[in-house]
Amino acid sequence: MVILGSVAGWTASPGASPYAMSKFAIRALANSITPELALLGVRVTLISPGFVESDIRRVDNQGKLHADAAEPIPRWLVMSRRRAVGYMLRAVARGKREVIITRHGKLFVWLERFAPWVLRIAARQLAASRGGYRTEPGTG
Repeated sequence: MVILGSVAGWTASPGASPYAMSKFAIRALANSITPELALLGVRVTLISPGFVESDIRRVDNQGKLHADAAEPIPRWLVMSRRRAVGYMLRAVARGKREVIITRHGKLFVWLERFAPWVLRIAARQLAASRGGYRTEPGTG
């Protein structure tokens, strides 16, 4: 069984709480059913990609595609679909429990596990730059 999650299931970013919440739940589901299904001989692989070439960032909250919208993520951070699929297929063939795809995705997961304070500082700065985070109690 293959379950498609996201690096957002490991670390959340400001402005993406509904998406992150759903991906955290998917990761919890995968972790819960893996030992259950193993008893039946079924392997579960959780695919957790970072930024992969996709139209998802051009679809608004109502599901409308804006094909002419600019890609908000720097090109050097976005992995091609073909390369991502290769990683996914290899992970499934090898029976991996989880595969984190993209270098930045692996970095974010590593930071979340071993230096979460770094991501919290970055998240506060990102939120403040967008005007959506209180830097001090009672402000903004």
